[in-house]
Amino acid sequence: MEPKSVLRDQLKARRDALPADSRGTWSRAVADHLDRLCRDRRLSRIGAFWPIGSEIDLRPAVAAHPDWLWFFPRVVSTHPPRLAWGTEPLEQGPWGLQEPVLAQHFLPPVQLLLVPGLAFDDDGHRLGYGRGFYDALLARLPEELLTVGVGFEAQMHLDVPVDPHDWPVVSLLSERGLRRLGAEG
Repeated sequence: MEPKSVLRDQLKARRDALPADSRGTWSRAVADHLDRLCRDRRLSRIGAFWPIGSEIDLRPAVAAHPDWLWFFPRVVSTHPPRLAWGTEPLEQGPWGLQEPVLAQHFLPPVQLLLVPGLAFDDDGHRLGYGRGFYDALLARLPEELLTVGVGFEAQMHLDVPVDPHDWPVVSLLSERGLRRLGAEG
């Protein structure tokens, strides 16, 4: 298997090559699936992320549910990797990410955490951007918190290198819908 840095570059280029109009259509489909999941499970406190580049766009879901409480990550430390969580308003932070102006929760006070990635395997392992923020977070979350890897179907069911510090999500969400993994399935 390629080194992670080479694989990240390949996967980012693959995602960038997906047609922009298709990415928009698929992002709206993900918003619809997310709506169904949250309504079925009565979830209204969601940890999400603002898109960067060609990443899946969760803004349609956020816009459709202003009555839900949306929490977003803010980078507070790179060594060790640490995120804090807060609600809107957002501002531009490091690496061009949109982050909450005020982020006071080191563990997101949510019922559902949506997790970005460049690729996801069938066991819920993900390849992220290589900074370790989400692995550090996933390691500290209570087991009952629903963690969902979110991306386009083209990013799912791929071979992902797994290291001992990598933590899986319990479900995957793409334009095709929600897929529960392992004991969740």
